[in-house]
Amino acid sequence: MKKLSTNRMIKRYVTVAVTLLLALFFLFADMLWHMEYRVQDMTFQRAGVLHPSIYIIGIDEYALETFGPFGQWTRQLMADAINILNRYEDARPAVIGVDILYAEPSIRYPEYDQALLEAVMAGNVVLPSNARVGIDRDALTGQNVILDVLLPFGELANYAAYGLVNAGADRDAVIRHAPLWQEFEGRRYYSFPVTIARMYAEFWGYEINENFIERNSVTYIRYTGMPGNPGDFWQFSFADIFEEWFDPAWLDGAIVLIGPYAMGMMDDHPVSIRHDVNMYGVEIHANVLQAILDDALKQSVSPLVSVIIPVILLILGMLVMELIDKLYISVGLLLAGIGYFFLAQHIYNQGYVLPVLAPLLALVLVFLYQLIYAYVLGSVEKSRMRNIFKKYVDPKLVDVLIQSGEADSDEVGKKKDIAVLFVDVRGFTPMTEKLKSEPEKIVAILNEYLELTSSAVFDNGGSVDKFIGDATMALFNGFVPLEDHVFAAAKSAWDMVQKAEAVNKSILRQYGVEIGFGIGLHCGEAIVGNLGPSFRKDYTAIGDAVNTAARLESNAQKSQVLLSYDVYQVIKDRITVECLGAIPLKGKAEDMQVYSLTGIKV
Repeated sequence: MKKLSTNRMIKRYVTVAVTLLLALFFLFADMLWHMEYRVQDMTFQRAGVLHPSIYIIGIDEYALETFGPFGQWTRQLMADAINILNRYEDARPAVIGVDILYAEPSIRYPEYDQALLEAVMAGNVVLPSNARVGIDRDALTGQNVILDVLLPFGELANYAAYGLVNAGADRDAVIRHAPLWQEFEGRRYYSFPVTIARMYAEFWGYEINENFIERNSVTYIRYTGMPGNPGDFWQFSFADIFEEWFDPAWLDGAIVLIGPYAMGMMDDHPVSIRHDVNMYGVEIHANVLQAILDDALKQSVSPLVSVIIPVILLILGMLVMELIDKLYISVGLLLAGIGYFFLAQHIYNQGYVLPVLAPLLALVLVFLYQLIYAYVLGSVEKSRMRNIFKKYVDPKLVDVLIQSGEADSDEVGKKKDIAVLFVDVRGFTPMTEKLKSEPEKIVAILNEYLELTSSAVFDNGGSVDKFIGDATMALFNGFVPLEDHVFAAAKSAWDMVQKAEAVNKSILRQYGVEIGFGIGLHCGEAIVGNLGPSFRKDYTAIGDAVNTAARLESNAQKSQVLLSYDVYQVIKDRITVECLGAIPLKGKAEDMQVYSLTGIKV
């Protein structure tokens, strides 16, 4: 019982240490979070039904071919585009969002600035603003902060609404989150999509989720449109609106986003819905805008919570695994993983983004830990068992015994045909009386005899079952399979007699005492297995075969090997014996024919 408690205590300490190490792994493994992002992308991002009132007018390759490189465009061109879209007073867009930053007035063409100003006076135009981010050298913190906010220049900021177009990428440079607002010098600046959504909601007289927007400065982007797909929001080229066939009434009450839609304009970004194609900034705004209008804004849990969740699952997994049967560990972890995955999906639908990979990985690590610990513990236990059995079983047969599973089997009552050999020291009691003042000599003599009997048993493939005081009990074909086990037992007994002569003379010379062996051998069916309570097992044999061998040994004289009739019948052609006739044995109703072994035929 003490050993069991010690094992549990050791495992408890190891489990705590492993849990702490894995918690640190979840906290600091940057590579893990790169993988976490990708798993979240695969889990949560799905193309959906596009909002019917969001249109993109792209400054695309066709527009650049039509009007020349974008750097040569005048602001008059954008003013003309806005005027065309607002041509009909009673059929114009609800909002026109122009994703081109006009932070500085034109030095060469101030008249074009005036034209742009007059165009935005229509009241439905939203222009970009930009938060300039950098390191505040005065603060000496080394952290990026907002240094300044660039607004539309001059009077544009008074007549046009504006919103921040800053995009914040995650650690893997993929845009999954969009700012809803940022604060600078006591003022809150809202994002480009939020400003457009508010204007659109006011136009149509309904409300957006202002509570979420005011509580959260950032939203996880639920992408609806795919990048690189003309038709996913994108409907017209910027050059199209100058064509005669274009009718601005088509965009009545809609949201129109004008922005770069060509690779050379350096406004394409990796996004989470598709990793092989970048998405233009104006498309990202359209996706955020749709999420606001659909009331589908999502909030990612904090980095701390993202670490706490897998750590909690890790701890709970470790605790639960101690309580359930090891056969059900894999099933339990599989069900827990499936349950968490669907829970994360449900929570996502409620507006929160949970980590996916890290918690599932935590459950996998619990399973691997249990496997590894069980393997290590099993290896240690096998090593311990091997060392123990080497004291009783031929070392060459120890591995066979352990691998067969019999050494650790709880099976009781397995019947086997075995040979049982009992050896007892004759003259041991008088010897202890004579040497009672020298116990170390008694132990030395006894160990010398037990070494002799054990070696003779091992040399012939047998197993020492136990030592009973000065007696030895050995089994042949008991612990491990052994062919010709009856003859092997007889040969082992004869080897003991032969070798005992020299040992007896040595002991007589050293200690002045005379002792010897008495040996009994019987064969037959016995029950072999791990016997005893759960906390104390004894792998042994019980039955009449064992009792009969013990009775034969008690009748044997010094240096005499007594064989039962059953043993004699099996090996009579390979041994020489002296028939002693039928003698009574204690516990036996009838006398037994007994033979004294006198030799082994070569």
